Amino acid sequence: MQPVPLLLPWRLHYVPLCASTERDLSRCLQQGTEPPLAVVARRQRYGVGQHGRQWQSPAGGLWLSAAIPWQRPLSPAAAEQLPRRMAAALAAQLAPWTAEASPPLTIKSPNDLMVGQRKLAGVLSSVTWRGGQPRLLRFGIGLNGRHPIAPPGITLEQWLNGRCPRFDQLLLIGLGAIERLAREAGNWDTELCL
Repeated sequence: MQPVPLLLPWRLHYVPLCASTERDLSRCLQQGTEPPLAVVARRQRYGVGQHGRQWQSPAGGLWLSAAIPWQRPLSPAAAEQLPRRMAAALAAQLAPWTAEASPPLTIKSPNDLMVGQRKLAGVLSSVTWRGGQPRLLRFGIGLNGRHPIAPPGITLEQWLNGRCPRFDQLLLIGLGAIERLAREAGNWDTELCL
């Protein structure tokens, strides 16, 4: 199964090991790297979750932080819905792999993808504002792929009975989810695609 090709000119920063992709993304942006930008790690020592929770992220999953330019107005209420919308976009990108899987994938508000009572993925979002207008949207994706995990977590490999997208496919799924959210929100600027 092949994910939909990406359209944005992503700048990818890959690291085999980092403390946190969120911290690395902030550092890259502060150093002037222009978005769309994504930092992806094979492993994280201090991954960032909801409410600043930290965890270790072993090799085998997708640990990704990304930033995209945002041109459309964004209300505070719409900004609050971004984690749920990102989770829905990630679920849609996974659908070619998971359509027949049981139990089905569900969203636990505000930002988790669940298989029954077990967590498959979590997403984060934040907005960088300038003068009351959104400048950047940032997303973090933690998706369990194929690695040891204790309940209540679950990996794609466990859920799909041994099948799991390769790392490069997981990366395309994650970046594709961010692009899907941008398209659905009407934030598509053809200049971004050049």
